[in-house]
Amino acid sequence: MWLRFYRAGLAVFKRLAGGETSRLQVWRKLCLLAALVLLSIILFRPHLMLPNRVYDWYFVLDITQSMNVTDYQLAGKSISRLQMAKQSIRKTLSALPCGSRVALGMFTERNVVNVVEPVEVCAHFAALDQTVASMDWRMAWAADSFIAHGVYHALEQAPKLGEQLRVMFFSDGQQAPPANPRYMPSYAGKPGDVQGYLVGMGKPVASKIPKLDEKNAVSGYWEQEEVQRYGNFGMAETLSVLAMEQGQHDRNAGHGPSSDLLSNAHLSALDEQNLQRLADSTGLNYVRLEQAGQSSGWATGLGMTAWRWADTDLRPWLALPVIACWLLYLLLSFAGSSSLQWLARRWSAVRKSVSAQAVRQQKISSKQHV
Repeated sequence: MWLRFYRAGLAVFKRLAGGETSRLQVWRKLCLLAALVLLSIILFRPHLMLPNRVYDWYFVLDITQSMNVTDYQLAGKSISRLQMAKQSIRKTLSALPCGSRVALGMFTERNVVNVVEPVEVCAHFAALDQTVASMDWRMAWAADSFIAHGVYHALEQAPKLGEQLRVMFFSDGQQAPPANPRYMPSYAGKPGDVQGYLVGMGKPVASKIPKLDEKNAVSGYWEQEEVQRYGNFGMAETLSVLAMEQGQHDRNAGHGPSSDLLSNAHLSALDEQNLQRLADSTGLNYVRLEQAGQSSGWATGLGMTAWRWADTDLRPWLALPVIACWLLYLLLSFAGSSSLQWLARRWSAVRKSVSAQAVRQQKISSKQHV
């Protein structure tokens, strides 16, 4: 088989180097003309409506104060969870293909406010990018953070905003004020009906929650006593008469959360247990964000695809035939030079060497059989 390959290659080289100069010149001119025509078309940025693989996302950002904890590093500088989440969303916007649609929302207290309804990502990229960059903790309308209510509300909104809309919810999972785990709300929808990700922000190590002033500068940190004042706004636990008679519940104590939980409520860490529980109950995928670029891969995964007719840029497709024409032009130019004749002779020498080696190997093999 290899000998036939060498013979065919040698025949091609001999034919190209055999003096058919007029035909070679015609083909060279045609290749050059085709490349120039395709490049001229590319300059006009051609587009065409074609079936395309796109992605529809509802990005929801937790803007509560615990997201101001600076436990991320980016380019050698400490940044907050909120800044890291915004960087992640902006990188994901750049990674989405044209035809994809994006909606934006913010969470605080119990609700998610939809600030941008689904729009096409390429036509509205600047507006989407600027909106994400402008999201800030000072936009919060309440200081509480009932994360379960927020996740459920986002999943309730998604089908109303778009049929194939997925949800990517960025949060550290901290409940503030702390609530009794026995009385957390349950998900009323069907798990898995809305696909997406619950993205965990922050580190597992607890850090102090900063207080920021109107200029976004740190003016102090939340203290344990300040947080405990809000402890009695949690969900009350109903105890039996016997339990109260035995002194297990002080009528003046804070409702809902235990004293152990309240003692650390002024600190904030990634609550993976809470987020994983929410992910299991809703059918979302729980992931932990460590680098800003990770969310781009999650958003463009195969399971999140939505096929739709979309405005497709044809320039990448036209670039391939341009490269092919240019390479063929160079090959035909090389074919009319003496270098190709030298290469043909070298090819012939290699072929003869391979043939001689095959003959020697055949003789050795026949001797061994004898």
